[in-house]
Amino acid sequence: MALAGVIRGVIFGLTVLLSTLAVPTVHAADPFEKVKLTPAAKTYLVIKDINVRQKPLTKSKRVGRFKQKSIVQAVGKAKGTEWIAVKKDGKNFGFVYGTALVPMIDGKLTQPINGNLSAKTIGKMKLPPCHYKIHFEGRVKVEGDLQITSDYQLPVQCDFKKKTLKFTATMFMTELPYLDNRKPIYQINVDVHDIPMEDEDVFSSTILYHILKKEITFDGVNKEDMRSDGKIAKMKAASVIEALKGAVAMAHQSWGPKIWAALAKTENR
Repeated sequence: MALAGVIRGVIFGLTVLLSTLAVPTVHAADPFEKVKLTPAAKTYLVIKDINVRQKPLTKSKRVGRFKQKSIVQAVGKAKGTEWIAVKKDGKNFGFVYGTALVPMIDGKLTQPINGNLSAKTIGKMKLPPCHYKIHFEGRVKVEGDLQITSDYQLPVQCDFKKKTLKFTATMFMTELPYLDNRKPIYQINVDVHDIPMEDEDVFSSTILYHILKKEITFDGVNKEDMRSDGKIAKMKAASVIEALKGAVAMAHQSWGPKIWAALAKTENR
């Protein structure tokens, strides 16, 4: 019994000693912990080789480098600056100056989008109800530009003057900002074909997707005398899918009497 007590005492003493010698776990510091971040786009295209800094300062320690044409994920922007807080391998990494980055979106659809357009009155015109489907066709690199577009087919079926009117429009959405590279605003076009006009046969409705505001706004058409005369209100759009569906609804509202007459005439050929 005395020997057993001694052994237990030795084991207890060793346990205490080892616990005092244990090395505490060291966690890597979060580079964003002490930086106030404001909303920014989630994904960026790197347009030139650029250093990644530990802090949102040019003289801060370099922690890495991104090559041109890399695609990086971001969590925000350092408040009051152009420094973008970026990730690497899913972890908070450092800061990149915004002039080297262009915010981008992914317009690819994994499956078609089905939608309905209700009958409504815009200005003096009553729009017919329609059903549509958006099919993703692929991405196209714009020649001589950084811009990439996602292209779509848009078959539409409407109940027009007690008849079924079928036609196929097309759509595209820019995956990079359409004007200012630093502002995440993207262009969506809905094009109706075989519309007789002076210089072309495509009637285009342009919608702008403001990703940070999570809304779309109507920008205009390429032929004013063929659009409806009503005001087209902005819509909420928290995702690419909502933006595309909203763009079709806005285009539908922009089609004036001459567009519907031309579509009916084409259908009856």
